Amino acid sequence: MKTLLEHRRPLFWDIPEHAIKTALQDSPEWVISRVFEYGSIADIDALIAFYGTEKIKTVLSTSNMKPITRSMAFLFLGFDPEGYYAA
Repeated sequence: MKTLLEHRRPLFWDIPEHAIKTALQDSPEWVISRVFEYGSIADIDALIAFYGTEKIKTVLSTSNMKPITRSMAFLFLGFDPEGYYAA
């Protein structure tokens, strides 16, 4: 499956350009965290289309989310596993 994320070099500045496609396939945990921390709204939309909401929720629920990641997960997915936004 092709995604616009393959061409988002600024998101993956620390790996060779030819390795981005492999990272998308083999390292979803790293990619998901990276995009939620540094990506644009369009990047997050592409990420959701590529991995699906359930995969992303599973990954985020097992990671130590930074505040920006937590906010984006709530805004895009209504996902708040730590109850941070609960009233």
